Amino acid sequence: MVRLKQFTSSLKNVIYPLTALFAATMFICCSYASLGSVFALKLKQLETPTSIAGLILAMYYLGCVVASFSASGIINKVGHIRAFGAFASMLSIFVLAHSFSTDRLYWALLRFLEGYCIGGTSMCLESWINTKATNKNRGMVMSVYMVTSYLGAALGQLFLNIPDPSGLLLYIIISILFSLAMMPVSLTKLSAPVIENHKSMDFRKAYAISPVGFICCIASGILVGTFYMLGTIYATEIGLSLKNVSIFMFWGVMGGMLAQLPFGKLSDKMDRRYVLIGISALLVIAAPAANFLVLKGGWYLIVSTILIGCGTFTLYPISVSHINDLVTDDERISASSMLILTQNLGLILGPILVSAGMSLFGSWFFIASFSLIPALFIAFTLRHIKQKPEINYLNVTPTQPIPTAPTNAFSDLATDNAPRAK
Repeated sequence: MVRLKQFTSSLKNVIYPLTALFAATMFICCSYASLGSVFALKLKQLETPTSIAGLILAMYYLGCVVASFSASGIINKVGHIRAFGAFASMLSIFVLAHSFSTDRLYWALLRFLEGYCIGGTSMCLESWINTKATNKNRGMVMSVYMVTSYLGAALGQLFLNIPDPSGLLLYIIISILFSLAMMPVSLTKLSAPVIENHKSMDFRKAYAISPVGFICCIASGILVGTFYMLGTIYATEIGLSLKNVSIFMFWGVMGGMLAQLPFGKLSDKMDRRYVLIGISALLVIAAPAANFLVLKGGWYLIVSTILIGCGTFTLYPISVSHINDLVTDDERISASSMLILTQNLGLILGPILVSAGMSLFGSWFFIASFSLIPALFIAFTLRHIKQKPEINYLNVTPTQPIPTAPTNAFSDLATDNAPRAK
């Protein structure tokens, strides 16, 4: 009963005031997930060669990488709210621009620009959320952020069922969703972070702040990218039916979503490095077992895939929480850009390296990577903990604390006596 009251209090005082940011996250994720699927189908309908389609789709990730270097400057100059509005409005424009031409080079340019803007919106939201969180609740806050991301991405896939004989309707719907993402951010009374002395951050500094968090972001990117890009190929090659392939992919993502809050809450109560070790150990054990159990189908398939998802999709938010425990508000935007960059590098490297391994050694290398990467991370983390058993947390609190009284995120309209967001 006491724990239930504590959980309810956390929702009321911590999560609810951030609802505007979570709503914007859901709209953004719903939009870009739907756009990615629609765009891939358009390329297939135009009979684009697989190699060319792959290059065009990869331009999205290149845009995200470039954003991690330069978008922070835009946010620092104009503030989180204006920057988010600019990125979201450009996304709305770029989506509609797809209908102007079917030239492959033109589409590749649009995908690059869309990736850049998505990277920018992610930096706005993640740095803003982490500025409002404290070391005592950051794990839970980030887990809710990830849950809304996955829910949005899942809902985005449903738009593929909408009849679109003209080929324009889906583009229009996605453009509207990107525009809707601006509403909760523009109308909220939740004050944006005020960064007076922005501090830059590069790879070396990010690694120095938290070697464990930095390496975990890369490892997370490798695993997530491998699952999304190669999961269906692995499931097909081992002989799963089309129905079971969809079950494999669905429950993998659902497993990650279901595990966000429990692992996030746990990481708020203990050294996050040990939570990351525990999650990695789960993968080391579950992945080899899954290689045999998925072939049995039914509950064996579902449970084993859920366990893989639990480990794969929870590493990133906890590593982000760990690093943000160790930085000041002046470093928050730069830290967010470095974390997005490192995960995107993993997202790019993972499918390339694992697909090469699958070509050389067979489909089993896919599942082996979900044991090998976590095992290497565990070894690295244990070595680091031995050298530095205690973490000197900054214990920073939000520069503009989350209001203790809940406010309606969608009707947090700026009234005459409401504080102005800067």
